[in-house]
Amino acid sequence: MEELRSTDILDKEIQNDARKKAESILEQGKKKAQEILAQTQGRLDAAKEQKEKFYAAKEEKIQRDSDASLPLEKGRFLVSFIGSSIDQAISDYLGGLSAYKRLALVSKILDGKDELLKGKKFSAKVCGFERDEAKKIIEKKLGSDLLSCEKIQNENLPEGVLLESEDKSVKIRLTIEEIISEAKDKHYQEMAAALFGGRL
Repeated sequence: MEELRSTDILDKEIQNDARKKAESILEQGKKKAQEILAQTQGRLDAAKEQKEKFYAAKEEKIQRDSDASLPLEKGRFLVSFIGSSIDQAISDYLGGLSAYKRLALVSKILDGKDELLKGKKFSAKVCGFERDEAKKIIEKKLGSDLLSCEKIQNENLPEGVLLESEDKSVKIRLTIEEIISEAKDKHYQEMAAALFGGRL
């Protein structure tokens, strides 16, 4: 009986010892896990802070770039808006003129070109207008120096009259496009002021 009690006591001691060791190992494991978690959290916090700084700097740069480009964008928009408004106003004006008045308008391109025309004979090709009306108006400018006048069909050519000297040395475009271009070159500011009344 004495031996059995000794064995029971020994078993209990072994079990207690094993339990204490297990608790110690478990406690150490918990501490280690907490250390690892603390280190991981530290790294996560540092990474988060770094990313926040990075994106804050990026956002600030975008804002600065946006603020810097805004006046340029506004200027470009304003120039584009004024240009398209002038184009539309010219188009509306020309659209309200009769064909004869548009012909008279394009014939004004010949004004002041006496030296260029002097001593030369011309043939005329008419596009988008009636041949007879075009001939009458061009003859007022060239007189007997107009050798021929024919109408041509070409969708790629602008509305107007193409003059070419007999010796092929001079070519003159009497077109609506030329009139618009000349008007914009010489009177752009005046047209803008007239359209917007100095509000821009």
